[in-house]
Amino acid sequence: MQSTFRIVLCVCLLAVAVTMAAFTLADLTREKPAPEETLRLGAWQGSVAVFAGGDSGAPTRVTDIDLSTLRATDRALIERGYPVESEEALQALLEDLGS
Repeated sequence: MQSTFRIVLCVCLLAVAVTMAAFTLADLTREKPAPEETLRLGAWQGSVAVFAGGDSGAPTRVTDIDLSTLRATDRALIERGYPVESEEALQALLEDLGS
């Protein structure tokens, strides 16, 4: 009885290990999507602007949000440069700042 239990337990553990290895291997071989271009909110001539990548040159877009209308904490974040993960997150932040 005890021997049968050990065998069943070993088989179950082996099945779990094989399953976990298969999922790990599948994840490692799966093609990862290219990371989106990094976006950053920053200040440009008194307005909130969107910059692409690590480029500190001219912005890709300048909004009509005036820096002087922002709370001090938001203004400080924008002036330092605030990284944004995606276009959706960018839109949400701009809506927040503009309201």
